Amino acid sequence: MKEGITLKDVFTINERAQGEDKTSHWTRVGIGFVNRDNSINVVLDAIPVNGRLQIRDRVSAKQAK
Repeated sequence: MKEGITLKDVFTINERAQGEDKTSHWTRVGIGFVNRDNSINVVLDAIPVNGRLQIRDRVSAKQAK
C-alpha cells in the first residue's frame, strides 16, 4: 500500500431490541479512500438495508490495544 493513503472503514449499524434493552450491531460493508483533495471514494461490498452508513478512520490492530 502507498504511504500516506488514509483508509476508512464503512459500517452499517442496526438497532436490535432484546426485551427492554436496545443493542447496536455494527456490520462492515466496505472501505473508503481519502483523495488528495480530501474527498472520499467508497467501495461497498454490501448495500445496507436501512440506507445508513457510518464511515470511520481505520484502526490498526496495534492501535486497538
